[in-house]
Amino acid sequence: MPNILLLVAMPEELATAPQGMTLVHTGIGKVNAAWRSAQALALHRPDLVINFGTAGAVTRGLHGLVEVGAAVQRDMDVRALGVPLGATPFEEDSAQIRFSPAPLICGTGDSFAASAPEMPCDLVDMELYAIAKLCRAENIPLRAFKYISDNADDAAPTDWRQALRYAEDAFLARLGQGL
Repeated sequence: MPNILLLVAMPEELATAPQGMTLVHTGIGKVNAAWRSAQALALHRPDLVINFGTAGAVTRGLHGLVEVGAAVQRDMDVRALGVPLGATPFEEDSAQIRFSPAPLICGTGDSFAASAPEMPCDLVDMELYAIAKLCRAENIPLRAFKYISDNADDAAPTDWRQALRYAEDAFLARLGQGL
């Protein structure tokens, strides 16, 4: 049986570990996700990392549980230095991290998105890019599943709070069908 590490920002998204997985709550945002994910990777040495959480939809028509295949940094903006939006200065291959063939792109940033970001992406969250960067650096396979909680608009804060009660059930149902 593979050693699966499940990274989730907060207990309100998923309270307990599904059977056969180790659950770590990373906290909210890229810094917390990087810090706690790095600790968990070192401690558990997983064969596979799964990230689950809620996300706002930027692309119309997204709803329920979706699988994400790539992550970008929607808030990395060093264009004043001639670096493209989303790319980290002095790092190669930082603009987009692809980790699975799933077509959706998640824009990660350290702000709750109540409007579509300038960076092209299908959905927005606050942790996935940091997790994807660590998994790539450690050569650990990653799968990411996001429950669409809102439309990254003015209603997002209210919609997100209401959707939290459905996210866990949707993810557990997907696990019951197999990854």
